[in-house]
Amino acid sequence: MFKKLSILYKENDNSALETAIKVQDWLKNKGTECIVFHSVGIFSSFNHSEIMAIQNSDAVVVLGGDGTMLSASRLIGGKKIPIIGINMGKLGFITEIPKSDLFDSLEQIFSGHYEIEERSMINAQIFRDEQVINEYLGLNDLVIGKGIMAKISDFGLIINDVYVSTIKADGIIVSTPTGSTAYNLSAGGPILYPTLKGLVFTTICPHTLSVRPLVLPDHFTIDIIISSHVRDIFLTIDGQIGLPLQKNDRVRCRIANEKTYLIAPLGRDYFRVLREKLRWGER
Repeated sequence: MFKKLSILYKENDNSALETAIKVQDWLKNKGTECIVFHSVGIFSSFNHSEIMAIQNSDAVVVLGGDGTMLSASRLIGGKKIPIIGINMGKLGFITEIPKSDLFDSLEQIFSGHYEIEERSMINAQIFRDEQVINEYLGLNDLVIGKGIMAKISDFGLIINDVYVSTIKADGIIVSTPTGSTAYNLSAGGPILYPTLKGLVFTTICPHTLSVRPLVLPDHFTIDIIISSHVRDIFLTIDGQIGLPLQKNDRVRCRIANEKTYLIAPLGRDYFRVLREKLRWGER
């Protein structure tokens, strides 16, 4: 069973902090050592020893929303360390355990009644003048889009080194199955069951309505080339990190070797999650 846990909670959220303290006390009563207790988010920083401690945990408890989980997933960096996600907000597809069921769910998990789901992560390499200038790892998606100026852009699409098309659109989304319920869903992309293996390619407001989303096998590689000279085009990973792009930059997307591992109590019903989060069946 889990002997060494790290607790990460949403930054600048007093409710998450207070609940994290209660979880720490609960774990202590279970004889479990809490080796890292830290906020996580865009503005939180970790030193090397803290990162090493987190990556040597038996499991990580994350309290917050899906954004907090995305930050924690990248921090773990694909290590085989399962995450227990506690949803402190309302809409959460990754943090499935609601705050109201927190300690009942923890009791179930610590009694061995849980399953571990393996989730695919996305790897993005950015090429400029044929050189890799940056590389990123994400759980949800990568988005290539414009900034403030509302001007359509040209994107070259190459799949497995075969030219497919030059697409005029406001932007491009490449998502994992986990990320299919994020920006991809808002842009009209399909929902994939989160443990499937694959990539989803979706355009944002394409100039030609016949351009439709693509679902591709997990061993495929997608190259996106910035074909037009438009200012303020950015690559964003998981909606949290990224960099500006230039004309002729190439973004190479593939399913990463690294994975994220999520703990869920037995009896989890993903379709119930969809019904509740997307309000299916309501009038």
